[in-house]
Amino acid sequence: MPRRSGHGRGLERQNAQLFADGLEQARLHVERYGHLAPVTASGLGRWLANRRAEAPSLTVEQTQQLRELDEWWNPPWPIDWQRAWHRAHAHVREHGPVDGGDNPGGLPRWLERWLRHQINQHEQLHRGQQQLLADLGLTRHEVERFVAWPERRRPAADGLARARAYVARHGHLAVSRPVTVDGFAIGTWLTQARRRQRSAGRPTPLGLHLTALDTWWNPPWPIAWQRTWWTCRYHLGGLPDGLEWWPGAPDAEHTANWLREQAERRLLLQPGQRQLVDELLALAGALPVWQPRISDAAWQTLAPLLPARPDTGSRPRCDRQILEGIVHVARTRQAWRRLPPALSPFGACRSRFLRWSQDGTLQQICRAVLPEQDTLWQRRLAAYLHPSTHDV
Repeated sequence: MPRRSGHGRGLERQNAQLFADGLEQARLHVERYGHLAPVTASGLGRWLANRRAEAPSLTVEQTQQLRELDEWWNPPWPIDWQRAWHRAHAHVREHGPVDGGDNPGGLPRWLERWLRHQINQHEQLHRGQQQLLADLGLTRHEVERFVAWPERRRPAADGLARARAYVARHGHLAVSRPVTVDGFAIGTWLTQARRRQRSAGRPTPLGLHLTALDTWWNPPWPIAWQRTWWTCRYHLGGLPDGLEWWPGAPDAEHTANWLREQAERRLLLQPGQRQLVDELLALAGALPVWQPRISDAAWQTLAPLLPARPDTGSRPRCDRQILEGIVHVARTRQAWRRLPPALSPFGACRSRFLRWSQDGTLQQICRAVLPEQDTLWQRRLAAYLHPSTHDV
């Protein structure tokens, strides 16, 4: 049999030459762009992808040559991440390090979104990725500062999970901006979600999920109105099993007066509000009417505490009616102009309230010993006079 001439190492020499050619192209790319994370569709990108695939079979010398060009030429994370990091690094070299204290703001949209995603997934990142982010200025301290910032935009999945928990606990999403639950600013998060949906002019993907939780999470009327509506509904129909009242929920008397007021101004409401008010009226059966709060026994104690009426020449108002009007406003926290017809006109009640507040009459009423059935409105009157005082 004829023998092949030479030493039989032609294939090795060919592979070595191909590697040397590829290495030269890699060196030129590093001189121009500063890294070895080109797009895979390019010729160099395909060559590097093949080298990464066969990294265990590369010689020590070949591995060292590639590492000298770029330490992270073969990272243990997706090469797309490494390419995005180099793009962010170029921005940092030109504009300075980034930080996590302002959402982060003042950055290009692509960089802002990429950094926010890295912050949200920081604990799950490789230690090498965390170090590279620190080279951009996004150290662990900056990540913690971003997480602690109350105005930051939360991940949709995180906020949606908190919204589900709030609905399971209270039954609605009529949450105002200042509300915070377990350290999560759910009120701010929902306010931002409402603003984004209104700016889009159509239901957003997140908005569809929130609508499935609460149809009226984003009403075209004030959110405080919607929250009072939920309170009134639960007072009329009973709080469903498993739900609990939210902080600051008005009592049944307050919501009864609110419902009567909405029924009186029904024609001024929006169509959706009318529908909701009609639903409550169907539950109530009839409009709630005003009922006196001061018992006869309590009045026997309070009457001697009231000062003598000045002689103004006009027809005197009944002191008990005046005091009932003051107690009504203290109990319902409604405006003086909205006194029930049985207690109007409101001007006399308001002027007497100011006079009795200044001369100490109302303070004496709050300290008087009254029957147990009168202690509730007595405490509410004291809290109305001193807003810092909390009811028991």
